[in-house]
Amino acid sequence: MNRISEINKEIDTLRKELKNVRGTQTEIYARIVGYYRSVKNWNRGKKEEYNMRKEFNLSEKKAVVGNNLPESVKGKTEKTLAFDKANLMTSKPLSYSYFYRKTCPNCPPVKNYISDLALKGRVVNVDETDGMKEASVHNVSAAPTVIFFNPDGKEIFRANSVRSIKEALTETKIPVAL
Repeated sequence: MNRISEINKEIDTLRKELKNVRGTQTEIYARIVGYYRSVKNWNRGKKEEYNMRKEFNLSEKKAVVGNNLPESVKGKTEKTLAFDKANLMTSKPLSYSYFYRKTCPNCPPVKNYISDLALKGRVVNVDETDGMKEASVHNVSAAPTVIFFNPDGKEIFRANSVRSIKEALTETKIPVAL
């Protein structure tokens, strides 16, 4: 019994200390004109621009999607969706949807690579309302993302870099270059 009262006393002490915890201000860094800099050192115009920025926000996506996820996506994690080898070995890609943002530094190399593929493709700008809605339907939470579909329109794999696209297309063993 003595040990239990000591533990309870220690818990009470820790709870009191927790109520008086004071942290320090967090400094925010963001990319501005090609390099990262502390937001507090930005001029007034850049601070206003920063406050007007739209973020590709996962919580917004969930609000739009609700329970309307396609069956091929329900219950799967992003990692599972990214590279489902079982689907790769049994399906050949026929088309793709490329999700991008105007401010994304990784999007241009992916766009250049997929533009040379001998596949039909769609380009979706997630900065626009319709693009964000479509991204939500397909459970896309990052840019760039390229989703490849089989002839039936079913997703067979998705990738987010030139390297991951090359790896996935190599697994399908079909020629995709023009």
